[in-house]
Amino acid sequence: MAMGGEASGAVRELRPVREWGLDPMCFAHVRLLGFDLLALRPVPHMQGSFSRKGRPVRKVEIMGIVVAVDRKERYLRFTLDDGTGCVPCILWTNHASFMATTPAKGLELQARQELANGTAAKVKLGEVLRVQGRLSTFANQIQVTVASLQVEQDPNAEVLHWLECMRLAKCCYDLDPPSQTKPPHR
Repeated sequence: MAMGGEASGAVRELRPVREWGLDPMCFAHVRLLGFDLLALRPVPHMQGSFSRKGRPVRKVEIMGIVVAVDRKERYLRFTLDDGTGCVPCILWTNHASFMATTPAKGLELQARQELANGTAAKVKLGEVLRVQGRLSTFANQIQVTVASLQVEQDPNAEVLHWLECMRLAKCCYDLDPPSQTKPPHR
């Protein structure tokens, strides 16, 4: 496969942080396969920021089968396996434990709590899930902090996700980022 992470290709130098806004990969949910996500390298001194072939990645979209579930009072930890790697995911469910500074904030936290509990109920062993979230680390291991998830009913969804990841890697993610330099005036 020609789309691997930094381990399978030449490592490009990461652009300066001030230029990240020019790279669409910095703010978009980057669709990745498990092996590619697990090959991301953390950017030093930038918590939650990772590098893929020199380009910044902060948010991802992954898809796979739930192969492990660990429910706790404050969170739900689960693992997605897409056939290329097992990606740990965490969904925080303790929004009600935060202090509300205003009545409106209290209602917001209650709504987030209900949403998180409803989302957590969808996570079951053997389900195929599409997950979007931000990258983080725990115990020196990369994980996805879940922002949203969807149970996939279409049996072809995982194969289509694979194809889309490979197409995006070839046509977008593996290309050099947009240039900061302006074209010369004529």
